[in-house]
Amino acid sequence: MIDFLRKNKNFRNALFVFIIAFSSFLAFEPLFENLGQKASQEFAAAIFGTIFAAVITMVLLNKQSETEQERSRNEKVFEQKIVLFNQILDNLQTIYANLDNVGKIKINRAEVTQIEFLLAKMIMIGNDKTIKEFKSLYQNITNNYVPETQILTLNISHKHTIFRFADYCREELGLSDKNLEKEILEDIVLQGELFYNLEQKEPLDFETQETIKDIYGFLAFDLNLPIENIKFLPNGFEAYINKSQTKTVRFLECLIDNQEIHMNLPVYNMIKDFDLNGTKFNIKPSERNKFIAQQINIEKAIEESYEFVKKQKI
Repeated sequence: MIDFLRKNKNFRNALFVFIIAFSSFLAFEPLFENLGQKASQEFAAAIFGTIFAAVITMVLLNKQSETEQERSRNEKVFEQKIVLFNQILDNLQTIYANLDNVGKIKINRAEVTQIEFLLAKMIMIGNDKTIKEFKSLYQNITNNYVPETQILTLNISHKHTIFRFADYCREELGLSDKNLEKEILEDIVLQGELFYNLEQKEPLDFETQETIKDIYGFLAFDLNLPIENIKFLPNGFEAYINKSQTKTVRFLECLIDNQEIHMNLPVYNMIKDFDLNGTKFNIKPSERNKFIAQQINIEKAIEESYEFVKKQKI
């Protein structure tokens, strides 16, 4: 009980006021019986009223002081969180800014240790949700870092984790009461990753862009295909089961011609309602809704094509 009162100051103060008020109420009747004169009774009531008012004032001032201390502490923690969140993102930005074309960078052990201690600082002032997400970031780095060569390899799915971490930071700072949808975060990452690497000379229609992003997004986020397994061309890209990028290990060819997407897959039998030409099928901009309706089958065909080529090379 004593420990409970120590931890719950509001309850303790309320109990204190109640005891004084109740004691005063019980004491009034016998006191007034002993004080015959009216003036003495009024004087005693004034004294009790003054004491009770002083106690209430003391409790209120104590509560106000605690509130101001809490506000000051929260403001300092808020400022420290902003500094730490920006420091983390600045470190990750530096790493990504220096990645080569296949998502590799050479960093020393000290830089990895720096990120490790940023995680320690996050544990000190962050909430559980944000800590867990930054832990995933740290694991991405340590799991893909080779100490012998000091080479770190990252891909688009790791960048997606960074954006999700930034979204959790936004929620923790009280700037939003809900997180962005997974599809929105993926779209942000794809917009920068895909169209930066595509060597397309003419602007693409909105429908063509969205379809290309869906196809590439499945490779990046669902198959978790490293960027070194993808070859970008002037009119599209090709996907391979490994980084050798030879024709025998290619499982997907995706080309764009006059806003029309041409896909070439070794396994395609579950795809319906599109113009087929051997192992190739075409998706016109006007067939965006048809693509969405068949998206599960198309993604299944891509995955089975990947597994088919992979088995052929075993």
